[in-house]
Amino acid sequence: MITDHLFTIAGISIKFYEIIGVIGTLMVSVSLCMKNIKGLRVLNLAGSVIFIVYSLLINSLSVLLLNCFAVAVNGYYLLRIQSEASNTDLFDMLFIDSVEDNILRRFVRFHGEDITRFNPSFNPDLTSGTLAAAECCLVLRETTPVSLTAYKRGENNEITILVDYVIPSFRDFRNARFFFSGIANRIASSGSVFLARSEVPAHANYLKRMGFIETGREGQTVFFRKVI
Repeated sequence: MITDHLFTIAGISIKFYEIIGVIGTLMVSVSLCMKNIKGLRVLNLAGSVIFIVYSLLINSLSVLLLNCFAVAVNGYYLLRIQSEASNTDLFDMLFIDSVEDNILRRFVRFHGEDITRFNPSFNPDLTSGTLAAAECCLVLRETTPVSLTAYKRGENNEITILVDYVIPSFRDFRNARFFFSGIANRIASSGSVFLARSEVPAHANYLKRMGFIETGREGQTVFFRKVI
């Protein structure tokens, strides 16, 4: 019987369908705190499916209808995200002519703290900091600047990436794939080597996923290279 309790805590009988409801609540609640849109949709959909099971166990039509609607909405937007994945027309690249560019200034001012989370040595001062002598470009998605790549050219066809940052709601690797599959050839000849370094594990994992090979370590800093 679904009314049989599993155990008792502080005199309160806990039934197994209540545990299912709590799991669904946690999943939906966590999803609402996420900045990544795709991750939010996936976790919210999973939580809604669990709530559908919960509604059947407690015979609640209102909970069932609400979560069926939530599954349909999340499923629709996930399909849209998936269909857009192969649409390169959504992407464009804006090359920055000067660090005095107003778009670059606003981007760094607004996202500077988050950039530093993944690049602790990043200096946001545009006149004397990390970007002062760098070439910069912004990836646009539907005209919205979503990522910043800053780099310096060196000898032997080497390009050192100083900043490779994506705003939280668009961290789905599509921006990087767009950059390395097409744009990289516009700033470097075939056979060029991209060099990068990571100071935090999350950034290191990102570089590995993008095909960079680890070449060495120095303290907390990990060095990578990628040939295009």
